[in-house]
Amino acid sequence: MDAKDLQKWQREKAKELFDYSHTLLEAAKKLSEHHMAEIEWGMKNALDSAKSAAKNDLSKLKDLQEEATKEAAKRAAAYQKKVKSVLKELGDGAADETEKHLEKVRSSLVNWLEDAENKMPAHADKLSKVVHEMSTTGQNMFKEGRRIVNEVAEAAEKNIDNLVHKSPASKKKSD
Repeated sequence: MDAKDLQKWQREKAKELFDYSHTLLEAAKKLSEHHMAEIEWGMKNALDSAKSAAKNDLSKLKDLQEEATKEAAKRAAAYQKKVKSVLKELGDGAADETEKHLEKVRSSLVNWLEDAENKMPAHADKLSKVVHEMSTTGQNMFKEGRRIVNEVAEAAEKNIDNLVHKSPASKKKSD
C-alpha cells in the first residue's frame, strides 16, 4: 500500500468514524429527550401528590398514585420501544458497515490472488479457488449469523412482552 492509498484509506476511516459519532450523538439525543419528558412528568406528578397531601385529601392522593402507576407503566413500555428502535438502528448500521468492510477485504483478497495466479506456477488457480470459496463462505456465515441474532432478539422481546402482559393479569386475579 503506497502513501496515497494509505492517506485515502485514513481519510475514509476518519469520515466513517465521524459519521458514526454523529449517529451515536443522535441516538443519545433521542434518548435524552425522553428522559427530559420523564423528569418533567415526574415533577408534575410529585407536585400534584404534594398538593393533595398538604390538603390532607387522602382519597385524591390514592387516585393520583394509582393513575401515576398506570401512566408510569405506559411510559416505561414506550421507552422500551424507543430504546429498542434506537439500538436496532445502531446495530443494523454497524452490521451494514461490517458487511461492507468484509466485502472490501474479500474483494482485495480475490484481487491479490488473481494477481498472484499470474506470478505463481501451476496449481495457483486451485489455491485461488479455495481462498475465494472460504471468503465467500465467511461472508455468508456473517449474513446468516446476523439473521439468527435478529430472530433471537425478536423472540426474546416477544417473550418479555408476554411476561409483562401476564404479570399484571395475575396480580389482578390474586387481588
